[in-house]
Amino acid sequence: MHFLPYFAQAGWDCHALNWFGHNGSAPHPEVDLLQRGIADVTEEIAHVAVQFEESPVIVAHSMGALAAQKYAECHPVAALVLLTPVVPTEVGGDVIDLPIDPNQPWVPPPFEIARDLWFQGLEEDEARTYFEKLCPESPKAVYEATRWTVPIDRIKVSGPILVVSSELDHLTPPATGRSLATYYGADYRYLRGRGHNVLLEPNWRETAGMAAAWLGREARSTAKLP
Repeated sequence: MHFLPYFAQAGWDCHALNWFGHNGSAPHPEVDLLQRGIADVTEEIAHVAVQFEESPVIVAHSMGALAAQKYAECHPVAALVLLTPVVPTEVGGDVIDLPIDPNQPWVPPPFEIARDLWFQGLEEDEARTYFEKLCPESPKAVYEATRWTVPIDRIKVSGPILVVSSELDHLTPPATGRSLATYYGADYRYLRGRGHNVLLEPNWRETAGMAAAWLGREARSTAKLP
């Protein structure tokens, strides 16, 4: 990933978290993957954030951005940067009709479909490299991310918010991101010619620089970036 070393080199104290049961992380000690939704990931965020005295700045992408919003509903944050985010029930959007079996882990689709959903801006070799890193996901989390079923009370969300949308994003399109920014009264940025995964596309540095400049103006302190 590019963002963490970029922000670390800029002087931020950065930390990346992994969800339970994802690519080398231990499974949750009490809850099966099938039963864990996006909102449950607030537990992982809290495991990182509790280690520090300051409220965190959270830079989050896609489903992780919805988990970050849910965390901010219940905990203080210095700022949120939401990159092509999944949105709560109150914002909603068109249903994304991915097949989901609630009794089985959700398996990523074939490469051609996955590239159209997640890796539009990458060359094929690089897209295939990241495709191989995809892992089975909770069907509950996928359902929530494609049917917009997680509610969030915006009154309880603290800290300034930046919402970033991309022109070519099919999963969380710009209209959805704009609606989310309106819901929170947040700042909004629209990226032309970009796809869903702005963390990986060739011009990621421009996106990171824009986010860093915004944080420099808006974040209350140089807090942690989990």
